[in-house]
Formats: sequence, C-alpha cells, structure tokens
Amino acid sequence: MPDEAFSIDGVERAFIAHASVLIIDDDPDIHALITAMLHPLRPSIETALDGATGIAAARACLPDVILLDQDMPGATGIEVLGLLRADPELAAVPVVIITGSDSRSVLAACFAAGAADYIRKPFIGVELRARVSSVIERQRMLAQLGRAARIDKLTGLPNRALLQERLQSAIHRTEREPDYGFGVMFIDFDRFKMINDSLGHDVGDLLLAEIATRLRNNLRANDSFALDAAGTTVARLGGDEFVVILDSVRTPEQAKAAAERMLAVLERPYTLKSHSIRSSASIGITHSSGGYSSADDMLRDADIAMYEAKGRGKACVVQFSTGMREAVRQRMDTETDLRDALGTDQLFLVYQPIISLEDRHLESVEVLVRWRHPHRGMISPADFIPIAEETRLIIPLGDFILRQACHQFVKWQTCDPDHAPGYISVNLSRVQLADPAIVTRTLEILRETGVDPRQLQLEVTESQLMQQRELASTLLAAFKAEGIRIAMDDFGTGYSSLSCLQEYPFDVLKIDRALTENVGRDGGYSALLHAVVTLSENLGLHVVAEGIETLEQLVLLQALGCPAGQGYFLAKPMEAAVVETWWAGLPLRSVEAA
Repeated sequence: MPDEAFSIDGVERAFIAHASVLIIDDDPDIHALITAMLHPLRPSIETALDGATGIAAARACLPDVILLDQDMPGATGIEVLGLLRADPELAAVPVVIITGSDSRSVLAACFAAGAADYIRKPFIGVELRARVSSVIERQRMLAQLGRAARIDKLTGLPNRALLQERLQSAIHRTEREPDYGFGVMFIDFDRFKMINDSLGHDVGDLLLAEIATRLRNNLRANDSFALDAAGTTVARLGGDEFVVILDSVRTPEQAKAAAERMLAVLERPYTLKSHSIRSSASIGITHSSGGYSSADDMLRDADIAMYEAKGRGKACVVQFSTGMREAVRQRMDTETDLRDALGTDQLFLVYQPIISLEDRHLESVEVLVRWRHPHRGMISPADFIPIAEETRLIIPLGDFILRQACHQFVKWQTCDPDHAPGYISVNLSRVQLADPAIVTRTLEILRETGVDPRQLQLEVTESQLMQQRELASTLLAAFKAEGIRIAMDDFGTGYSSLSCLQEYPFDVLKIDRALTENVGRDGGYSALLHAVVTLSENLGLHVVAEGIETLEQLVLLQALGCPAGQGYFLAKPMEAAVVETWWAGLPLRSVEAA
C-alpha cells in the first residue's frame, strides 16, 4: 500500500513503499545521494561500483528496480543492460538509466537495449522518486495482470495457459533428469450437468470451488503461480474438467494409485446450500514414461483415457494406452463418414413389428436406423448412434428417420390398410429431448407427410428424462396435447421408478428385455412382471414386452396377461419390402375391430 504522496507540477502521486533498489554506479557519492533522495520510500538499497559486481548483486537480491549509470569506465550502462537482458533470471527486472547526456541517440540506444526509463543528471529527489515509483508500480501491475491471466477466477487454481506451461516445463525436466517422472490426471465429474440443471449454476459453482479445495488439500498442491514452481499442480481447464500434474511420480502404477485414492476423496458428499450432493468422477491417467515431448499430446492422451473411463461406466480410473488413440481416430473417421452419409441411401430404415399377444395381429412397428457403409460394410448402431448424439448429428438424423418412416407408413396405409400397422414407434434420444424446437419440427414433418399425430408414438427412457427433467416434461406435454402417443422404454432396467409413471403423460410401458428373458427362470421375475402388467392396466397404460426370444417366454407372457410384445422370436427388424412379405401370414387388423 502507498505510504505517502509527493507532488510534481501540482499532481499528487503515490509512493510504492518497501521496494528493493540496486544502484550500479562507479561514484560512491551518487550512491549516497540516491539513498538519501529515496529515503521517503523506505526502500531496501544495494549498491555496486561496476557492471560485473552489479550483475552478481542483482542475481543475489533480485531487486524491484535497477538504477544503472550509463557513463561508467569499462562497460557502459547500455552494455551492462544488454548482459542483464540476456540473463533469464534478470531479464524482467526494470532498469532506469542514469545519464548526463542530452543526446537523443544515446537515449534511443538506452530504450532500444531494454531500459524502462531514464533520468538525467543532475536530478532532484522528487523527480527521482517519481520515476522509480512509476517504474515499480508499472512492473507490479504487469505482474498482477500476468497472474490474473494465469488463474481461474472461480477456483483460484491455475488455468489452461499456466497448466500447459507447467506441463511443458515438467516434460523438459524429464529430458534433463532421466530419473525424474510425473503423471497427469484428467478429471471430469459424472453428474455435474444434472446438478447445474436441477439445483442452479450458483450451486454448481460452489461445487466446483469445493472440488478445487479437495484436490488442492489432498494432493498438497503448490499454490505458486510461477512457471517453474516445483511440486504438484492442480488446474481447472474449464467447466467441470480439472487436470493434476503429479510431481515426482516415477511409474504409471504410482500415478494410477494416486488417482484411485482421489476417487474416494471426491465421492464423499458435498453439503452446499443445505443440499447434500454426491458427484463421482472419471479420471484418465498418462505418465511421462510415455516419452512425450509436447504438453498438448500428453493432455490429449489423458483426455482420451478419461473418456474411456466414462465409457466403462464412470467413477473409475483408466490408464492411457496407444490402442485408445486408435479408437479415437476411428471414432473421428466414423463421425466424418456419418456427416457424409446424411441424406444418402447409406442410411436406411428397418422396422421391428410389435405384435398383439392376444390375436397375433400387427399393432405397430418400431423404427430403427441402419448404416451400410460403402467400404466398411454394416456399421452397428451401437457404434454410430453415440457419436451422433455427442456431435448433435442426431438432430438431422432424427428428422431423417421420422420423415422416411412417415412416408413409408402412409404408403402402407394406402396399399394394404388391413395388414399395415396402426401406428409407428420412433425413439427419441436424450439430445432430441433437450431440443426446444423438436415439437415444432415433428409436427411439420407429420403435416408434410400426411400422418395423423395419433399414428405416431415416441419412445423415451427414464434416464433421458432425468437429464432434462423440466424441459422434457414440457416437451412431452406438448406432444401429448397434439395427440402423439408417449411410450416409456426399457422399464425394469433398475433405474425406473413408479413416480415417473405418474409424473409424465405416458400411454405405453415397454418392459425391458432384462425382465422378459428371466420370465420362467425365476418365479420372482414372473410375479414382478405380473405386478407391472396389473399396475399398468390400473394406470391405463398399454404394455409391450421387449426381447421375446423363445416360445416359453411368449407362452408365459400370454399367461401373465401381457397384451403385446416384440422380439426376435416374433420378428426381427426388417426392411419395408420384407415386412410386406412377412405380414401376409398374420391376421388382418380388421379382426381387432371385429
């Protein structure tokens, strides 16, 4: 803080007190004069009579400012300044040149060599104090700005810029010291978006700050913001992503052990604004033994390992391997090819019949998309649908599926209304369910193709609803108001709850194959399925059992009163022309009306 003020031409200026000043001048009387003039600032003053001694003194005390005489015997001030600027430790120390010359060329040479300011002899105390204070103040402001540019405001941790500098510095250290090793942990929190959406961004920010505190405290991180600060570094990249440089970790196994310890620390409940919150983490690990030369490459591989951890069920640690990099490359190729495939006949639809278990007539078809790649052959939906969701390609892909299915449905209704399904069933992804424009686009496609909204069923899962609870509720209500049927898919997978059946406007309950395949093997499953059928009837929900694979399952489901089902025993997913051949052996839909 400033201790006093002085005036130059009537302008009040503040001194910066307690600075350290180094005077390099061959005249001891000048040392005494400057010391006396700067006394009001109460600086710490060191002196030197020549350039070599001055440079050594500067290294020893690292002053806030150096006052350097230009006209010294031996090396001139400009020559000494050149040596100071060439020294990595002293290059940033500001230098004020003291000169008796009025020559513009001399002053220009001083600034060209890197001087921060100059003062002419003879000088007066107030001017000297003003120039020294101004230089020190400017230097400290630059240091503060540099620090602000290297920290994350929310958590106070190093940001991406400082992290990359520290990481590159650690990599260089491994090149100098073969016995030195370090690890990198890339941390992402598994339920952060849900917490933000359900409890608000203020609670989300409090959670991030608490996560930062736990990481810093449990890893004994270095709080310095210097580039080459030794010790473990904890940094926030942005969002809910944190990166830790584990200092002096010699093996990948040690790095993984440290990450696994952090999982337990991070999974402990957080109490924020009276909310008790649990948030597990997925952690990817890389180690310097991988021979990295680039900070970006090491971060990339740690990020890849983190996504692999999420793919393995989250809340776990995964050590990077080169095979993961190949998987990412293939994923990127798949994404590029999928973009090219949109709007072409590479993507086509198949239809899996949903059949009445009472009289075997065709109730509906579930619409599924398939991809026949010109070089890779058939690509499984399990390989390309997650990529479509992550990249939001699922939005145009979903519109394509609905439009094509509607055109096919109208064709069936026109050509063979007695056999044709009464409605089509289309799946909504979590990304579509978070798209406020989905209702408008769906209704436009229905009008465009001439399909009555009552002839469309949309399938969603409870896990999708929980990710976008409020918006999903609004969108499903809007669909329902237009007459579109809503089906809860995958009921019985362990996540489903009865409260969800009352909260959302479902028309249909689709029992997951996990329940269906155990019917007959365990009496408990049969009792549970019977209870689900009875409950659904009481709630006015139509039940469809998925995954019927055997005659025994079919018979038992019929005995339990399940009204409808689908599965490979009844019919596999088929292209439209095959469906038309297949349904020739089914009872006519008119039987149902009779």
